[in-house]
Amino acid sequence: MAAAIHQVVKRLFQSRLSSNLFNQFFLYGFSHLIPIILIPFLINTIGIEKYGLLNFALAFSFYFQLVNEFGFDLSNVRHVVNNRENKVALSRILSGILSCKALLVVVTFMCYGAIVLSVGRFREDLLLYGLAFLRLIGIVIAPFWLFQSMEDIKYVTRVTIPVKILCLSPVFWVVKSEGDFVWVMFFYMLECMVSGILALWIALHRYGLVLQKVSWNEMKFYFRDSWPFFLSTALMRIYKNSNAVVLGFFCGEASTGIYTAAEKLHNAYSSFMSPILSKVFYPYFSRVKNIKIMDKMVGLISCGNIVLLVLLFFLSSYIIPFFIKENALDISLYFNMFLILLIVSVPTDLLGFPYLGVLGYVNEVTRTTIMATIVYLIGIVVLSLIKEISIGSLICLLIISTLFCLLQRLFYIRKARRRRLCTSF
Repeated sequence: MAAAIHQVVKRLFQSRLSSNLFNQFFLYGFSHLIPIILIPFLINTIGIEKYGLLNFALAFSFYFQLVNEFGFDLSNVRHVVNNRENKVALSRILSGILSCKALLVVVTFMCYGAIVLSVGRFREDLLLYGLAFLRLIGIVIAPFWLFQSMEDIKYVTRVTIPVKILCLSPVFWVVKSEGDFVWVMFFYMLECMVSGILALWIALHRYGLVLQKVSWNEMKFYFRDSWPFFLSTALMRIYKNSNAVVLGFFCGEASTGIYTAAEKLHNAYSSFMSPILSKVFYPYFSRVKNIKIMDKMVGLISCGNIVLLVLLFFLSSYIIPFFIKENALDISLYFNMFLILLIVSVPTDLLGFPYLGVLGYVNEVTRTTIMATIVYLIGIVVLSLIKEISIGSLICLLIISTLFCLLQRLFYIRKARRRRLCTSF
């Protein structure tokens, strides 16, 4: 009996899923270690307002990042999984996706440039917003989605961690005063560009792929194929990432700085979970297609998530003031509110494409996201009309919108189970 248990545990830790989980945890844990260290350094060096401006520019450029990505990271999982050993097909897939993204970069650049040049507050910091867009080009060319679909996340780890260390560490030596805030964006851009170029080179040599010219018909296929994924993920990420922009317009850069400091601490945790759900379990669920295994994974992750969040809730009031001196109490308060959001958002993400998507309910995932986004937008309008937009009210709005999305997805899962029971008799 003991020998049998030993063999099961040994197979588990030697499996591809375990390897991907380890690399994903290590990658995203280390990826957010430097940003966490940067928070107190930047707040103390460039000030809370410039820190807020920096993150406002990142949040604004994020909308264009969503368009450039266009859901390709999720839509092409099944194409790559079905052609793992076919170099010709993989070359066509990679070439097609990069061609689509190149077209989107050109279109979004014209829109982005027109907005930045026509809005006074953007035009005053033209270099900052220009670097923010250049950063997106590095994100676009990085074929991390290919490594994730091939379940070779270790290569993402090997690229990302050294580049982050080399490109972001100089911030501590170069940034000395408030006027150096643009240098922070420069190093963010440099990190993304180097990561993207290096990852593309490794992917081509690792899998023996060759970039090719693709037809417009092939590009149209990828656009149509990715549209449901784009619509769902874009809407979800818009209402989860728009608060910094809303605060920047209504409450100023200082409020944006406090909010984004708390949000980055929240992101340090959520970045462990959300990429694992979409980039590890989605390919894994797509491969195994076993409802019982999926249910066990959902239960284990959800329970473990709650335990960790409760622990963080009690520790945060002691840990955060130790590292962050300016506005520490406010940041701790809003971080604890973000922990409540994580109790809801983690199972919501897990029950999206990794679960309902594998069951074939892609449209239902999109529908739940649309409805949650509508709730969020209505909430923004109501809060602006009654002049109650604040950091706390926007986080509460996120919690309500995400909870609404979770309840809808639970409803569709229950409906899907009833259909399966009916067809089994």
